Amino acid sequence: MSISKTTSIQVLARRIVSRIIGLPMLLLVLMSLIVTSSMRPTSVKAEGEGGGIEGTWLNDVKIVTCAPAPPAVIATFSSMITYMRGGVLTEAGSPTFPTAASRSSSHGIWKPVSGHAFKVFFRFHTFDDLGRLNSIVEVTTNPSLINGELTGTGTNKITNLNPVDGSVLNVIEGCNEATPRRFSFDD
Repeated sequence: MSISKTTSIQVLARRIVSRIIGLPMLLLVLMSLIVTSSMRPTSVKAEGEGGGIEGTWLNDVKIVTCAPAPPAVIATFSSMITYMRGGVLTEAGSPTFPTAASRSSSHGIWKPVSGHAFKVFFRFHTFDDLGRLNSIVEVTTNPSLINGELTGTGTNKITNLNPVDGSVLNVIEGCNEATPRRFSFDD
């Protein structure tokens, strides 16, 4: 009788321990599944149907005069911007300025503001031939995504710096227009 009593006590103890440990483990596993499922990339089907703003876009950019000045194109170039889930973005491709030997990639943020409209901000730095920071460029745009087409205008601010001491030499503000198209396997 003592053997069966010991066995039943052991079985009961195992059940209690497995319930105490099992429930938190089950919750932990379920929470992990919920979190990781929310981090999955956009499906191929969603990409084919437009996929929202997320993804990589090739841009034909124009730096233009701002109103009320007469319309004029100051510069044109191509760039590439990647909108990532969670409101983060990277951009690269615009040329450096005559006073700069190189530029960083742009880092920025984006958020939906209403319907298909977004607010976008990014910045990059340029450096002289000795690698010293000589300007900070900040770009703000307000694109809209309508029928898979991303359109919009924005502003840019260039803060030119003295590369020796970092003091501000001047600040130039302007406007921009971009014609983006989604980067795809067809390119």
